[in-house]
Amino acid sequence: MSGDVLRALMADNDADRDRYVNREVLRHAVMRAITCSRSGRVLDVARAVLVTMVKGDSRSAFVLDGAAWDEVESELRAKASKLGMEVEVIDGRQL
Repeated sequence: MSGDVLRALMADNDADRDRYVNREVLRHAVMRAITCSRSGRVLDVARAVLVTMVKGDSRSAFVLDGAAWDEVESELRAKASKLGMEVEVIDGRQL
């Protein structure tokens, strides 16, 4: 069991619990992706951003380096809005 999972189980409040769980989800996504799908840079949890596009029961996720996310965020959110999709973001820089 990872340290963040244990911390989430032991957390005193929902905000801490969510932060630990999100860090663990991001860590798993980074381990699977290894490189940014936009820039090709090697990912690390502290700078990675997990972006999940949601429409109904359909979900699609990808991992970007923080700098790559900053470049495409506004355009991607606008496009998702036009398509009636939600954008869920876990940003390692904020965890």
